[in-house]
Amino acid sequence: MNNQDAILLALTVLAAIILPGLANWGFSTLGYPWVGSATWALGYGLGVVFIWYEWVRPLDITGPEGVSGSEDSGE
Repeated sequence: MNNQDAILLALTVLAAIILPGLANWGFSTLGYPWVGSATWALGYGLGVVFIWYEWVRPLDITGPEGVSGSEDSGE
């Protein structure tokens, strides 16, 4: 992990967990708990989508070449 990845991870945690949590607390304190919960859910959900798009989607998680996918073939 290089410095750029560490900074991106820190910003992702800030944007996906901390800021929506603070917004949830703020809206709930002001008497709008549904708005706070919706803000938290939207922020957290978008963070999950961003993490998938940035780090999980580019992974090549296919099996090795030349291996049959069926164990029932009897070969």
